[in-house]
Amino acid sequence: MANSSLCIVLRASNYKENDKMLTLFSREWGRIDALARGCRKPASSLLAASDVLCCAEYAFHIKDGRYYITQAVPKTNFYDIRKNMNALMTALLLLEICEKTVMPAEPNGRLFALLAGALYALANGSDHKKVLLFFVYKMLDIQGLRPMLDACVLCGSEPATKINIAAGGVVCEHCTGEKVPPQYIEMIAGILHTPSKNIHTTELSYDKDFYNLGIRWLRSSLESEPKTLSLLH
Repeated sequence: MANSSLCIVLRASNYKENDKMLTLFSREWGRIDALARGCRKPASSLLAASDVLCCAEYAFHIKDGRYYITQAVPKTNFYDIRKNMNALMTALLLLEICEKTVMPAEPNGRLFALLAGALYALANGSDHKKVLLFFVYKMLDIQGLRPMLDACVLCGSEPATKINIAAGGVVCEHCTGEKVPPQYIEMIAGILHTPSKNIHTTELSYDKDFYNLGIRWLRSSLESEPKTLSLLH
């Protein structure tokens, strides 16, 4: 049985002498673990498509539920991300988040488009913190955790400029939350309404506290903290 799909490599691990086991984010099939046989040989046709961050069209042979890569046509490897350490660490964090959240055999085209848009922005010199903030809030929306901003998330009353991360949105003056500047809520709303493909062209005038708010919201949404998060500056 042969199939093909556009995928982004989330993880690559050496296997035996010349092979790699790749964890792929497939646009059509969700997360896939696939064996790339012989890809570490210098003359292998799979060499250019067997590293993290590579986006390629992969063809598979599927046998007994296992995926074997038979062909790969690289689209981009987002090479310029590797020229900036903060951009690279952010990209690796995004890959780790997707590896933890994307399920096998569950297509997630919106998250795939978000990851591709974020990597494109990082490769084209966008501020890495801005990209991460966009990714966090857009990912919450995709996961069904879209921040509620038009009414108190706890009682439905008129919202104030307070946020309750655990509850998932803004709250009123009488409910428990932390006071934030009004522009923070406006910026979150702006991010949620920005298409993923436009991340690299959209400005975001954030400050340190708004960035930290996004990081705390990310931590709250995940079952475990990504290891790469501690490496960001």
